[in-house]
Amino acid sequence: YMPSDRLRLLVKAYHMKATCLIRMAKWKPALDEYDELLPLIAKESGRGSLEYLSLSIRKAALLVTLKNYAAATELLRNYFQMADINDRTGDELIVGPADHSLALDTNAAIDLKLGKIDEAISTFEKKLKFLEQHLPHDKEMKSDAMHKLGCLLSYKKNHEEALPLLQGALDTRKFLYDGRNKFLIESSWAVAATNQTLGDTDKALDDYEKLLEKIDVVEDSPISSAVVQNSAGKLFFEDGKVEAAVISFTKALEGVETQGDEALKKNIMLNLANALSAKGDIDGAFDLYEDLERIGKRKRNQLYFFTLYNKSLLLIKIGEKEEAKEILHDIIETRSSKADDARGNVYITLGTLSVEEQKIDDGLKYYENALAIFVDEQYDLSSITQTKKLMAMAYLEAKKYDMAITILEDALSELSQPGMERKFYHLMKAEVWNCMSKVYQRRGDHSSAKNFAKLALQTYKSELGEGHPVTLRNVSNVSVLLLEEAEGLPKSE
Repeated sequence: YMPSDRLRLLVKAYHMKATCLIRMAKWKPALDEYDELLPLIAKESGRGSLEYLSLSIRKAALLVTLKNYAAATELLRNYFQMADINDRTGDELIVGPADHSLALDTNAAIDLKLGKIDEAISTFEKKLKFLEQHLPHDKEMKSDAMHKLGCLLSYKKNHEEALPLLQGALDTRKFLYDGRNKFLIESSWAVAATNQTLGDTDKALDDYEKLLEKIDVVEDSPISSAVVQNSAGKLFFEDGKVEAAVISFTKALEGVETQGDEALKKNIMLNLANALSAKGDIDGAFDLYEDLERIGKRKRNQLYFFTLYNKSLLLIKIGEKEEAKEILHDIIETRSSKADDARGNVYITLGTLSVEEQKIDDGLKYYENALAIFVDEQYDLSSITQTKKLMAMAYLEAKKYDMAITILEDALSELSQPGMERKFYHLMKAEVWNCMSKVYQRRGDHSSAKNFAKLALQTYKSELGEGHPVTLRNVSNVSVLLLEEAEGLPKSE
């Protein structure tokens, strides 16, 4: 037996000691204090009291830090059961809003550690609704929840849904922090990467340029300059700015040398090799490919097979097609699941080589294999559209115009679904319309060819601008079609 006033003093002492130990990052001693503290509170006010539940949540967070997920889950399960009962009876929260928010964060952290991404997404959605109701003025907490939910949705490839959340978090953090704050850098990076994925090149490049101006002066930055330079390089490369891509990848490689991140270093090496290949620096590209092949030969991971694939593209470029084919067939025939992500592109490349050699049926079989991978295994709409365009052009070579038109119409239908209103999808549709124009032109239907070419041109003008090289090239295409239609010229081969 202990007098109640002394019990209260003992509780305060344990609580203060646990708090001090946590601030000193002494997790295990802090947990020991909680183990002493919670039975005293249960004795004093019961296991359903606000104080007991509040400290149980904090203990669960500490257990997650110590990687004891099972014990943390049990504590949170008990809390959420009581909170759910309380909610159904219409009562107020049984702990403060900040503690309930910590419980949701801790629960999401456990789900993420256990690979339960969908459950973590659901938890952050609940947290956002909770914050709107109970802590509407806590912009810091809300922006954190929006950022984390947006990142998880991006991870699940729900980029259109993720972008408004990430942008909202960034806009809020711009008001909360100065330009050198690590949370602002984190949000800026997430928005830039998502814009890049969605094909908004101009916005993404602008975002990366602003990031690179600030990132080296930010203390404890969650994103390194090497990562940003690598991403900017990929964006330059995709936009056809090869020289700028080489510069960015070279800076990224220089920056990563001091970080000890071997996985990132190899990724940058591969990107730089691809850029050098596109630039025409054959020796520089081969040196990097061979270094990566030698390093990865023992583990034969995903990057190893991408290295082989890209090396084969360079061999094709310099005319060594047979050697390239051997590499491509080796990738297809390997049993390693690490080659799965490269196989679709390998089939496309083999299909293109076959069509160039006028082996149309073989080429179509390769394209069908690629399409099966992109539809059934990965669902990559960009790759699906690319493959369908190549199939249509193969049928065009075989003068099977109806088949080519059917496949292109199918691609257009997929690109016209709800949620496809972004620049990225508009530009893909323009490419398909240009393919349709080629088919009708070859068929002798100049009027339809002209109309599809005009649709493509209108899109390029609105999305890229009238002075963009792609737009100007399409102006020329339409001019030729107008002449052919007006003067009855024979259709171009």
